[in-house]
Amino acid sequence: MSKSAKSATKAKRVGVRAYDSHVFVCSGSVCKKRGAKDVRKALKSEVKEAGLRREVRIDSVGCLGLCKHGPNAIVYPSGTWYLGLKERDVPEVVEGHLLGGEPVARLAADFR
Repeated sequence: MSKSAKSATKAKRVGVRAYDSHVFVCSGSVCKKRGAKDVRKALKSEVKEAGLRREVRIDSVGCLGLCKHGPNAIVYPSGTWYLGLKERDVPEVVEGHLLGGEPVARLAADFR
């Protein structure tokens, strides 16, 4: 069996959990300066408190662009962008969007 075939076989055996939501928090330099680490930490804490650890995945990603509006986050599968997200906004995002299933209109970015 070739090395690539062994790798493919091994990859099939790895279980990947399906999450209801996946949140990507920008960790680019501008967002970091504006508090992205605190936003991510608050998200993880609120998700844990809400009992959603198995349903919601939170990850840091490199620059999402729109730096002047940071800290930024995107929630999938809805594709909702939150620009200028503050630590104080996190409970509302968790309750309204991650628990309630509806993006928080006052915090969500408008698409053109």
